[in-house]
Amino acid sequence: MGALVGKTVLVTRAKDQAAPFSAKLREAGAIPVEIPLIAIREAARPDALAALATRLGDYDWLVFTSANAVRCFFPYVSPSQSLPNVAAVGRKTAAALAEYGVAPALVPDDFTAERLAVLLAGRLRRGARVLFVKGDLARPVLPAMLREAGAVVEELTVYETVPDASGREQLLSLLRARKVDVVTLMSPSAVTSLVRLLGREAAFLLSGTAVACIGPVTKDAAEREGIAVQICPTDYTADGIIRAMEQYFSMEGTRMTLPFDRHRRLRQTAAIRAMVRETHLHVDDFIYPLFVVEGSGIRREVLSMPGVYHLSLDRLPEEIDDIAKLGIRAVMVFGVPNEKDEVGSQAYCETGIVQRAIRQIKAQHPEMVVIADTCLCEYTSHGHCGVVENDQVLNDPSLELLAKTAVSQAQAGADIIAPSNMMDGFVAAIRRGLDEAGFVNVPIMSYAIKYASAFYGPFREAADSAPQFGDRKTYQMDPANRLEAFREAESDVKEGADFLMVKPALAYMDIIRDIKNRFPLPLVAYNVSGEYSMIKAAAQNGWIDEKAVVMEMLTGMKRAGADLIITYFAKDVARWLAE
Repeated sequence: MGALVGKTVLVTRAKDQAAPFSAKLREAGAIPVEIPLIAIREAARPDALAALATRLGDYDWLVFTSANAVRCFFPYVSPSQSLPNVAAVGRKTAAALAEYGVAPALVPDDFTAERLAVLLAGRLRRGARVLFVKGDLARPVLPAMLREAGAVVEELTVYETVPDASGREQLLSLLRARKVDVVTLMSPSAVTSLVRLLGREAAFLLSGTAVACIGPVTKDAAEREGIAVQICPTDYTADGIIRAMEQYFSMEGTRMTLPFDRHRRLRQTAAIRAMVRETHLHVDDFIYPLFVVEGSGIRREVLSMPGVYHLSLDRLPEEIDDIAKLGIRAVMVFGVPNEKDEVGSQAYCETGIVQRAIRQIKAQHPEMVVIADTCLCEYTSHGHCGVVENDQVLNDPSLELLAKTAVSQAQAGADIIAPSNMMDGFVAAIRRGLDEAGFVNVPIMSYAIKYASAFYGPFREAADSAPQFGDRKTYQMDPANRLEAFREAESDVKEGADFLMVKPALAYMDIIRDIKNRFPLPLVAYNVSGEYSMIKAAAQNGWIDEKAVVMEMLTGMKRAGADLIITYFAKDVARWLAE
C-alpha cells in the first residue's frame, strides 16, 4: 500500500484547476478535499490582447512563468501567427504551451524565475525585446535581471489572482476537527489567502497537520507568515509534491508526532563544530593598509584609529618586518605628503612619498605584495579625487593624471595598482597607460563599487584627505543603490579590471554577495576605518569582546563572498589565528 492511502489532502488550487491534481491524488490512494483559496480572473482587455497578438514579430522573446499566463494569452493568438522564441519557467508552463501547439525554446532545469533569467540572459543580445506575459503577483526578479543584461522588457499582466473565501467555513470545520492530514499550497498567493482566512487561529489550526509547498518560493512565503512547512519537493510539479508527501508519510512510524529536524546534533562539541565549519579565515586573506608620511623618526598613532600609525620611511622597516613575521603577504600603501597642490603632483612624482615607500618595501621584502592606492585626494589642496574647475570635479582631465600616477607607482615596483577615485573610465585609462609604459602584467584592483559612505571619517584623518569643499557624492555611489553596483562592476570588468572591490564592507554584504554571484573575478572587501574605529571604541569601553566581534565580522565578509579583505585588524587577526 502507498503511504498516501487514506490520507486526507486539502487541495487549495483555483476551482477550475484543482481536478487534475485531485485525480493524481486519488491514483495515489489519497482522499482529496477541494477548497480553493484563490481564483484566477483575466485582467487584460480582449481587444488590447488581440491587437498585441498581431505584432508578436516585434519581439525577440516571449516569456511565461505560469500556465495561467499561457491560458489567458494564447486564446487571442491566431494559430497562423508567427511567434518569436518562447521561454517557459518549467514543465507545467511548457505543457500549457503544448496545448496551443507551441514548443518552448528554453525551459530551465530547476523551474525558478531566477534560473530562467540566467539562462535567457546568456542568449540575449543587448537591446533585445522581451514580452513578459504574467499575472499581477509575479515576482519582479525576472524582468529586473533581464534588464540588467541589457534587454528591453515589456510586462503584460493578463490575469489577476484574488482570494477565494467561499470555502472558509468548511476549511475551519475540517481543521478544527483534525480531519486533514496535509494542506497543499501551490503559490505564495495561496499562502496569503490561507493566513487571511484562518486569522489568529492559523498556528493552532495547522498544528499537527502537515503543510506541503510546491517549491522554495512558496515555502519561504509560508515561513514568513509563521507556518511550519514539513514537505517541499525538489521537483516543483504536482507529481513532485505527491512523491514528497509519500516519502514524508512513509516515515510516519519513525518520528515524533510533531516532526522536526535535529540541527543541534552537529553543534554538540567544539570539535564537531570545527569539522562542519563552512567558512574559514586565513592570514592569506588579508591586506594590511599602511600610512607613510614625510619626515623622520615618526611613529604617530592616528587618534581616531587606535593601533594604526603614521610612519616615516625610517620607521617603516620595523613595521614591514613585523607584518612579514605574522605571515601577512600583502600591504596597501597610502601616502601623506608635506606639499599639496591643485593637481596633486606629488601623487605621480618619481620621488613622491608612496613611490619611495614602494621601493623601500620591495627592497626589504621582495616577496611582499605591494598594492598602491591610486587616487589624488591625499595630494590635492582641495581634497578631491580629480581635477577641479569652478568647484566641479572634472572627469576626463582627471583620467590623464590618474594614469600618470599609476605608471609612476608601477615604475617604483608596485605589484598591483588599486585605483579608488571613482571617475568614469578610470580602469580603461589606467590599463592603457600601464600597457603603453610596458607594464602589461601589472594587475588592476579596481575600487569598482565605492559608496559615498559616512564610514570613512577616521581614514580622512589618517590620510589628511577630507574635501575642502562639498562632498564626493557626485562621483562615489549612493548608499541606497544596488543595481548601480552591477553597472559599475560590469564597466570595470569590460575595461580590464583584474580584481573588483566593494567599499565599505560591513553595511554592504548584500552587494558583496551580489557581485560574487555575477562576476568571476577575485573580490575584495574593504573593512574601512569607521568599521574599525567603532569596534575599537566599544572594546576600549568594555562593551564588547573585541576578538570575538572582529572574527565574526570578518568571517561574515568572507561568507558573503569576499576572497580578500583589506583590514586594519589584519595584524591582530594574524596573531589570533596563530594562537
